[in-house]
Amino acid sequence: MKNNPVMYILPVIFSVVGLGMLIGGYTADPGSLTDDGYPLNYFLYAMGSFFIIFPIALVAFMVYSSRRHSQNVIDLKAKGLKGKARVLSVQRTGLSINDIPQVILQLRITTDLGEQFTVDYKKCIDPFFYNLITPERDLLVYINRDNKKEVYLDLEAEWSKLAEE
Repeated sequence: MKNNPVMYILPVIFSVVGLGMLIGGYTADPGSLTDDGYPLNYFLYAMGSFFIIFPIALVAFMVYSSRRHSQNVIDLKAKGLKGKARVLSVQRTGLSINDIPQVILQLRITTDLGEQFTVDYKKCIDPFFYNLITPERDLLVYINRDNKKEVYLDLEAEWSKLAEE
């Protein structure tokens, strides 16, 4: 999202259109009506406000969600248990986002403390990383201490290790 300027340009465009509608509502004749009989100035005020508020709120929510996810990953790396994950199975969900398929990985996780458990990990994983997801490879994983089902599979770290070899 940070690298996509469209996410910041579109709210500006919508805000300019909304501002135009607010100005149109202010300059509309007092007796003007829409085709269905409502006062034109109130209609333009409502539409202009919607065109200004909704895109800004949407971008704010997206930025908040992205930062929250990033902070969650940082917290897992800092405070979570470190472990190794072995892929037991890979299943596609049928969903693709930007041509990146979502998969469900069934992982057998072994923490550094020796505890073993199985987790289903659902994520959109770039096919670029598919050569890492093999049954004979142990992958680096971070586990939430309080909720063992919440894990972060660090494929970027695994890819950099593979590049060094």
